[in-house]
Amino acid sequence: MKRIGRSRVVAVVVLAAVMLASVQCGYILYPERRDTTSDRKGEIDLPVLIMDGVWLLCCPIFVGAIFLFVDFYYGTLFLPGDTVKAKPKSTLLFRLNDPAPENVALAVTLEDPAGVAVFATLLERDIASGEKVGELKMTIPEGLLPGDYRLAVKVNGEVQATWNLSL
Repeated sequence: MKRIGRSRVVAVVVLAAVMLASVQCGYILYPERRDTTSDRKGEIDLPVLIMDGVWLLCCPIFVGAIFLFVDFYYGTLFLPGDTVKAKPKSTLLFRLNDPAPENVALAVTLEDPAGVAVFATLLERDIASGEKVGELKMTIPEGLLPGDYRLAVKVNGEVQATWNLSL
């Protein structure tokens, strides 16, 4: 009888440790998803939903319900969509982690959705070979009309990445 009791205690402790070690609360793991003005049309982040469900089943029901509610309310239950929403005067942050392989001219522009007309240049910078840039902060200018734009990152004049931006 003592063996069965000890086995249960060990099993519960191991289960609790695994659950705590693999907590998938989107609010904690993905702070960049919090308070985004996304329209929550992105796909659901399945690991976050599964862990919220496990908490819902294994703990008192209100704990799991709170986790699920918080992740849904703050939008951290959803994978980021392809449209960034921003307001004029808001700050955008880019991070360039690796050193530049060669001398480059970096530019970030705000364009019409087709990429034809440039409304604003948010950043222009020459980066030397081997330079580590890190974080780049840009501010959305005032005076832009609400609507859809395209945020384009250009290296030496060629578009390397784009995001849809909605003001």
